[in-house]
Amino acid sequence: MTTSPRGLRGLHAALMTPYTSDGEIDHGDLRRLVNFVIGQGVDGLYVGGSTGEALLHTQEERQRVFETVAEENNGRVVLMGQVGAMATRECQALANTCKALGYDAVSAIPPIYFSHSKANISRYYQDIVSAADGVPLVVYNVPAMSGVNFTLEDLASLLEIPGVIGVKQTAKDMYQMEQLHRLYPDLLLLNGYDEMLLAGMASGANGGIGSTYNIMGGRYLAMRQMFESGDMAGALDMQGRCNKVIDALIQPGVFPALKYVLYRMGIIQTPVCRDPLETLQGTSFTTLDAIAAELRQS
Repeated sequence: MTTSPRGLRGLHAALMTPYTSDGEIDHGDLRRLVNFVIGQGVDGLYVGGSTGEALLHTQEERQRVFETVAEENNGRVVLMGQVGAMATRECQALANTCKALGYDAVSAIPPIYFSHSKANISRYYQDIVSAADGVPLVVYNVPAMSGVNFTLEDLASLLEIPGVIGVKQTAKDMYQMEQLHRLYPDLLLLNGYDEMLLAGMASGANGGIGSTYNIMGGRYLAMRQMFESGDMAGALDMQGRCNKVIDALIQPGVFPALKYVLYRMGIIQTPVCRDPLETLQGTSFTTLDAIAAELRQS
């Protein structure tokens, strides 16, 4: 395992991708969103992940998103580019783009849909590291969406690849989180489930990547500060405040609901998601409207 830069050990917003009314990526809104999210004080942006709907984009669209975010960020916060895809060649092209744009790290889901041997998955990550050409890689462990269930031994094997510096652990197995922390104390270990950030930090995570950081970055930063200062009661209360919002987002679907809240907050111009993801439309989302109003005032 390659030692990770300490600057990556923070809270990184999994950036959403705004669209025009006809479903094309709105780069103007993307720039506004970048500034809004950075303004909340987060340590970095995780670009092109599940929250960004990247697997519904063409390779060229993904590369343009990487470019727009890098331009608008202009070195203010850490950037990680999620470059995972079904085909290794696409991953390599995206990793090469991140390298050229000065991203601080790349990340990748495992190859999906087809059944792959553990040896092939390892080779997939090695090929991405090679294309990234010195940009470190974070393995994205997300079994609920990828269908790939990494055992502790599987992750240990991937961490032996030179250039791999950590794991984005979007899994509910806090035992595995603690094991990774205990076995690899210098590992970049990023919690992936927003509703479990406090549990993740208590189990050894030294950062997090989250969808709801787009709208509640300040709350998560306050939670981390409370946790690090030993105020566990305050941290738990803040986790509860965040989870109350997450409970409401889950009902209609987290990604469409997040997009709708950003739209109602006036940050983006449409709540459109890329087909076949659902877009929330109409005026029947009173709970989400109330959340948007509360967050506008905070």
